[in-house]
Amino acid sequence: MRDIRRYWKEVRDLEATLPEFVWLVDVEGSAPVEVSAARAAQLLLAKSHRVASEEELGAQRAKEAAAGKELQRDRRRREGVAVVPPPSS
Repeated sequence: MRDIRRYWKEVRDLEATLPEFVWLVDVEGSAPVEVSAARAAQLLLAKSHRVASEEELGAQRAKEAAAGKELQRDRRRREGVAVVPPPSS
């Protein structure tokens, strides 16, 4: 069994090098998730996750923006609001 004191020292040392929140992706490539530095240090040391790339974060943000627009459209539809584009000349 691994020395528990050494493990937690490694976690604390790694945590100190990370920003307050970190975007991670599991090694199988799931969607990025934002976690605290403390949790990120544990997951990175376990080698079950890696830091998300800028491309992965951009794709996730685009998905979230599209989902937000869809929710807004649904809310307007339920409220009976129709968005009509101006006539083209």
